[in-house]
Amino acid sequence: MTITTEEDQFLKRILTLLDSARPYESLTQSDSKQWRVQRGSALAGDDAKTDPYQVSHNAWNALSVAVDHLHCFRSTFADDPQDNSVSITLHTHGQYSLLRGAFENSARAVWMLGPAQRLVRVQRRLCTQAGEHKNSDRMRALLQQQPKRPLDVRMQQLTDLVVKAGTDLADAKKALRPAKYSEIVRAAGSLTPMGANEAEAVWSSCSSLAHGDVYGTLSILERSVVGTQGRVNLMQITSSPKVLFWATDRTVAMMRRGFDLFKERATCHR
Repeated sequence: MTITTEEDQFLKRILTLLDSARPYESLTQSDSKQWRVQRGSALAGDDAKTDPYQVSHNAWNALSVAVDHLHCFRSTFADDPQDNSVSITLHTHGQYSLLRGAFENSARAVWMLGPAQRLVRVQRRLCTQAGEHKNSDRMRALLQQQPKRPLDVRMQQLTDLVVKAGTDLADAKKALRPAKYSEIVRAAGSLTPMGANEAEAVWSSCSSLAHGDVYGTLSILERSVVGTQGRVNLMQITSSPKVLFWATDRTVAMMRRGFDLFKERATCHR
């Protein structure tokens, strides 16, 4: 009888999860045509209200970026994770950076596609674009480049679109306020079984490790004292397969929800 450690069991579960998500890689290839929106579908109506900043384009881009991060995450374990002769590599921080990218982009797609009301979906797409405009201007300033159109002209275009979609003019500025990712992941989490609190916990945990925050390192990773220097303990930090499985499981679940919502909104049900 083969006895495996708890660490081995969690690693196998992680690899099984990642294997189940591999079909999404083929979905996001350009020749899959899965990004197409059917006439008469909810997304077709959303896209008409937000042209040229289509909801479907932005949501599909978010899902594609999420898949890319998850694919890269899978490749960090080994060239062929299913080959039992290959040693599996666990990283203390880098793998969580990739999970963060996969989780928050999946959450952005869920956040944008999830609301039942078209106006909310339109507002979320356009407020995202408002953030893109402002960030683009900051980048261009750093690179000493001039935008093709002034920011106020581009923002007025978004205001016109959001008002035409049904937002009161007095509320347009508030509607175009870019959402924080903490807000996005919580709202997306509320549309999944994990709920808002756990969704934020996953994203925040991955973010803290991506930033190298000490509180995240000490509270999430496994550690052991290897020595002391006066009042300071010297710690050896290692990855926790159990926590990594938890973050991977929730990331794949968020991605699955995003693709399901896209298919639902892009299909004409008449």
